[in-house]
Amino acid sequence: MSCHLRHQLVAGLAGGAALLAASVAGAQTSYGTGDWRQHDRSRIQREERYASPQSFAFELRFAPYSPQVDEEFSGAGPYGKTFGDGQNFYFGVEVDWLPLRIPYVGAIGPGLGWGYTSASAKAFVAGSDDRAEAEETSLSIMPMHLSAVLRADELMRKTGVPIVPYAKVGLGMGLWTTTSGPGTPKPDGVRGEGVTWGTHLAFGGMLALNWLDRRSASQLDETTGINHTYLFGEWMFANLDGLGSRPQMHVGTSTWVLGLAFDM
Repeated sequence: MSCHLRHQLVAGLAGGAALLAASVAGAQTSYGTGDWRQHDRSRIQREERYASPQSFAFELRFAPYSPQVDEEFSGAGPYGKTFGDGQNFYFGVEVDWLPLRIPYVGAIGPGLGWGYTSASAKAFVAGSDDRAEAEETSLSIMPMHLSAVLRADELMRKTGVPIVPYAKVGLGMGLWTTTSGPGTPKPDGVRGEGVTWGTHLAFGGMLALNWLDRRSASQLDETTGINHTYLFGEWMFANLDGLGSRPQMHVGTSTWVLGLAFDM
């Protein structure tokens, strides 16, 4: 993984570390100073038990991304020749609507996801393998999906164990654009653009952070409607290969995703 990508991943996950630190600090402030035993404990217990209705989940997603453009070529393909074999940075968001509950299992419903990644390199001089220092070529991809989402949170709800496994399966789509310097077929440098359809599959696990400070988590729920805050890890397979139709650019990937999630 390139140094640039590592720096971006660290920046993306810094929010998770900050959230953990803030939660721990909140717990110390609430119970580590003053004579807290003299407070109205029944009021605090009511606050800790508060839970608003839960129907939606929101995710911030970060991952390395290596599009499978060369998958259909034998040997070195055009993507590898142009951009190399390094990983790109991926950022995404997802919103899930979970109106139904399966007894003893968890919540289920549709999820809509959007992401963005890009690669760039110095353009080749026409008719040679030399790079043009003044021009760049790039490939931008926006992978999206509409999936059925199952969050198996009944164990957490019934026992308090802060682990929530989940799975997603559905239809994927990748919008892609390639650009280069002046002199390309379009004045703005766009050489090609298109849409590649495919499938989307993901499995992961979430760690609920409410246990770090349950009272503050209940107050946050009461004031904002956020039931839980999570750190999560996920294996994602965006198989954007055209669904077996006419040859299309393969812009999907298989990768590990880290991020933050909130349900409300």
